[in-house]
Amino acid sequence: MIETWTSAQYTQRPMNWFTPAIELLIPTLCMVCETPQTKIICRHCLQRICKTSMGKHPACRIYALPLRALQTHCTTCLHKKPAFDETVCIDAYEGVLQVALHALKYQKRIACAAGFAYLWNYFHHQTILQCQADILLPVPISQGKLAMRGFNQAWEIARHLQLSNHLMKLPNLVARQENGVSVAKLKRRARIQVTQDLFYLNKDCGSFLKDKHVVIFDDVMTTGSTINALASFLKAHGVKRVSAWTILRTLPK
Repeated sequence: MIETWTSAQYTQRPMNWFTPAIELLIPTLCMVCETPQTKIICRHCLQRICKTSMGKHPACRIYALPLRALQTHCTTCLHKKPAFDETVCIDAYEGVLQVALHALKYQKRIACAAGFAYLWNYFHHQTILQCQADILLPVPISQGKLAMRGFNQAWEIARHLQLSNHLMKLPNLVARQENGVSVAKLKRRARIQVTQDLFYLNKDCGSFLKDKHVVIFDDVMTTGSTINALASFLKAHGVKRVSAWTILRTLPK
């Protein structure tokens, strides 16, 4: 069942003792259409997402890009297979969830993270049940960006996912180097160059990672360069298989 959040919780973490009382007085806003109602995602918006979700159309198993007739793999992975082995997502970046994601990342509406986790649990319940992975790792952000934003949006979503007990959430396993460059507006080739040598282990976990299946969780996959760099790093430390779970996927124009 989806959690109930108040509008006050969009900008700050809730105080547990205060929440039950305030929920009786202040309605929750749908994080997509901002209509006052009782849950963070209204029924109408959930139906809209169901109609446009990526799972409705044939997609490349590795890159989650749409396939043409008779294709089994997209041209991107045929050209060069990435270090990650599969990608699972909810919807296209240009869809109805884009504004809510921007609200989470740039307006600090933390409650949206629980809404995105609810959507993941809703659309990919079978993926979670069938997942044999050992570790879930949110894509880390640099200490500078963490200080500026105040949170890692990938971890804020991932911490609410309802996973099997054998799949451990380890948000502090890998850290990100401080390179002072944001990849958000870079072109594909520039992203690939910038994301080289981005990551390091917070402690000696080489033997711990050996032969593990790791799920990398992120909010958006654009070119896949950041996830690919992290997957390459993990496999260099003995990881056997890497799955990418993302909320949104940017599609080619």
